[in-house]
Amino acid sequence: MVPKINIDQLAIVLVDNNNEFLSEEGKLYPLVEPMTEGGAIVGRMNLLLASARQRNVPVFHLPLSFSSDYQEMGTNPYGINATIKNAGALRKGTWGAQVAYTIDTANDTVIAGKSTTCAFASTNLNEELRNRGVRQIILGGLLSNICIESTMRTAYGYGFEVFALTNCSAALSQEAHENAVENNWPMFSYPIDVEKLVSSLRKTRWFA
Repeated sequence: MVPKINIDQLAIVLVDNNNEFLSEEGKLYPLVEPMTEGGAIVGRMNLLLASARQRNVPVFHLPLSFSSDYQEMGTNPYGINATIKNAGALRKGTWGAQVAYTIDTANDTVIAGKSTTCAFASTNLNEELRNRGVRQIILGGLLSNICIESTMRTAYGYGFEVFALTNCSAALSQEAHENAVENNWPMFSYPIDVEKLVSSLRKTRWFA
């Protein structure tokens, strides 16, 4: 059973929505473009953000970035890190390392320092959430089976209730996204459709 959400203890956490991934000029855009539904995912995120601000729900953006020499990856990066390094992508201080310009960040909090798959590991996200009395997290962004899932697992371990946005996330393939959402996410979160969430935020203080 999905628990009720209390907006007084709620925050939205959006991970790795970088220009590099979500903007046409981004170096990694070709990897995710087929899965982002022609920008529909960004549109849904902006819809969520507009509704959240109307209810004074805090929003945290955590873009991914690395030093110019990618020292955070160690001496022999592999997997997704190797892909990033080989593309020369997501270097700190560059346009590609910023939150995608198509996402309306308004006066939201942008937390710097995310340089690994988990949004908690190299940032002060946990402290920011605790200081605001947050107990419940709405989580979205990229990639469904990597940084979203890694962040979700840590949040679950820290005792947060996590509501994962099934249609505000994408992986490198539809199969990878669906596998994460259907098989892994329910172990550590309450998967939820963003339209249902937005409708509920507009109507009431609580929703089930």
